[in-house]
Amino acid sequence: MNNSPLLQARAVRGLLYTLLAMLPISVWGVTLKNMDAAALPGEMVELRLTFDGEAPVAHGYSIEKPPRISIDLPFTRSELPKYNEIGFNNAKSMTVLEAGDRTRLVINLQQPTRFSSQSDGRTLSIYLGEDNSTTAVQRETARESQSSSQAAEVIKGITDIDFQRGDDGEGEVVIALSDARIPMDMNEQGGRIRLEFQGDILPQNLRNRLDVADFATPVKFIDAAIEDGNSVIIIEPRGEFEYLAYQTDNLLTVSVKAPEPKDRSRRKAGLSYKGDKLSLNFQDIEVRAVLQLIADFTDLNLVASDTVGGNVTLRLQNVPWDQALDIVLKAKGLDKRLEGNVLTVAPAAEIAAREREQLENEKQIRELAPVYTDLVQINYADAEEVAKVLQGAEGASLLTERGSVQVVSRTNSLLIKDTQAKLDELRDLIDQLDIPVRQVMIEARIVTLNSTLNKELGINWTGNSEDKSRSGDGRELFTDFTLGGSGSAINLGFSTGTGTLLKLELSALLSDGGGEVISQPKVITADKKTAIIKSGTEIPYQEKTSSGATSVSFKDAVLGLEVTPQITPDGRVIMDIKINNDEKGEVDTQSKIPIITKNEIKTQVLVDDGQTIVLGGVFKTTANNNVSKVPVLGDIPFVGALFRSTSNTDKKDELMVFITPKIITEGVSLR
Repeated sequence: MNNSPLLQARAVRGLLYTLLAMLPISVWGVTLKNMDAAALPGEMVELRLTFDGEAPVAHGYSIEKPPRISIDLPFTRSELPKYNEIGFNNAKSMTVLEAGDRTRLVINLQQPTRFSSQSDGRTLSIYLGEDNSTTAVQRETARESQSSSQAAEVIKGITDIDFQRGDDGEGEVVIALSDARIPMDMNEQGGRIRLEFQGDILPQNLRNRLDVADFATPVKFIDAAIEDGNSVIIIEPRGEFEYLAYQTDNLLTVSVKAPEPKDRSRRKAGLSYKGDKLSLNFQDIEVRAVLQLIADFTDLNLVASDTVGGNVTLRLQNVPWDQALDIVLKAKGLDKRLEGNVLTVAPAAEIAAREREQLENEKQIRELAPVYTDLVQINYADAEEVAKVLQGAEGASLLTERGSVQVVSRTNSLLIKDTQAKLDELRDLIDQLDIPVRQVMIEARIVTLNSTLNKELGINWTGNSEDKSRSGDGRELFTDFTLGGSGSAINLGFSTGTGTLLKLELSALLSDGGGEVISQPKVITADKKTAIIKSGTEIPYQEKTSSGATSVSFKDAVLGLEVTPQITPDGRVIMDIKINNDEKGEVDTQSKIPIITKNEIKTQVLVDDGQTIVLGGVFKTTANNNVSKVPVLGDIPFVGALFRSTSNTDKKDELMVFITPKIITEGVSLR
């Protein structure tokens, strides 16, 4: 037989509802007979409910979306229609529902607003409007002060103003009240939070300014003073801020924090609340009743321990329901556990003891449970690496005390021995670890750009027997003037006796040429695995060993590329890149070992999938100067310039690398 507290609570509740439904109406308590609506000053609305007996204690809450107020009347039957038109200002209509042992009034609004209630004999008044909470509390205070002079002496005022820094960096202004019923109004004016309490209830020693900037919170100053006969506390934040206020019993807390960035997820579970907002305003209400209201609001099943009791005073305005729950639990030293849609509430020590006992029971079950052996095939990962994860380090094993794991290298499998529950758990974990690693195709274009600049300047004397013409007297004249080819030739008309033409070539040449050598390797590598591409030669050399003999060793003179890609969660690629362009240099005269001229680039870049990154900056410059001259004549000062020519060649080489990473999706291979 299952004796769980949840089933017992449901059974008792069902039996209670059945018995109450069978009883006559007189046993229930009272019946709601009539409802009247009236407009009050300040755009307020009063709903006056009439009963056939003493008006019940109303419990209610409000929500923003859709804007409405729900009020529960315990042990009450209703004779009102299910749907009632109101039509005053913000209040549109009211729906009446009977559920179990209570009647629920759902007031539909045009926009969220505050509410309060006040009972007087057979009448229950519900006030809707912005100033209703203050008005209701003033009426209640006045009524009680007339009936008892002692109650009037209880309300003394503000007893303390304190400030503290919250766990999440927010600034918390804590105001201690001598009585929870002191009326208060709060609003934001000019970037400051203003709290106004009715009457001169601020002691002289608290009328000052508190500088709390050193606490590193959004709050800078807290000013407390008397204005127009009322007690005013002004909280001055800095920059953008958001705030909320809540009161538990005699402590009123105003929490001010910096707004969270819109593009950032909530920072920590439990510190940022995500529930729908509600408003609660109760004086000396039972804790169990508040818990039941929150459970009804969230459609949760509530299981409250028998030790949960006491009363609490709440003043919460537009607070997420999960935060409202934490506020109530913290005020009464309670804790909660949420499993599915079942909310369990009990004192923190009781929950801790219960969980400790449950852990002991589970430990005993594990120690007595039989063990089994299972062979788990590893498909993509290395079985030894998975085994290390399961074994953990320094007592952090994922196995039970009686469990063990062995690696079957031949089939890349794991032989696991443990309880059946642990085996099922480990199989689920291995399914998450044993997945194919994503791959990246690295496409590289290694380009050598060269630029050659030739300069020639000088005079060349050459002989020629062609291109003859004769004058009338038989002399040979050379009148041709040519410019072109690889130089400039000017025929000056001189001739030799042998009929050979002596030409003077003026050399003034400027030429610029370039070349391009391209290699385009491609390679596929796994995520976080290094891909290496090399192209070049190995240079042999003789090296002496420790025994005095010689051996042949090799040195690499290659063009090398090493790339280690890392795929980011957003589909981009981080690449660690190393490029070497090594060449053979001179041989060391003593050791006879060749010297390698090294050029290297090493960097890390972040690129999009398919984007090309260009790397360069490895330069090599070669300069050649050549002189051609006529022996002896070319060395004569000044005149020697006519008998020699110079040639200058400047060659520049630049290594440029174009790298394109492409993430390979499943089913795509290198073609």
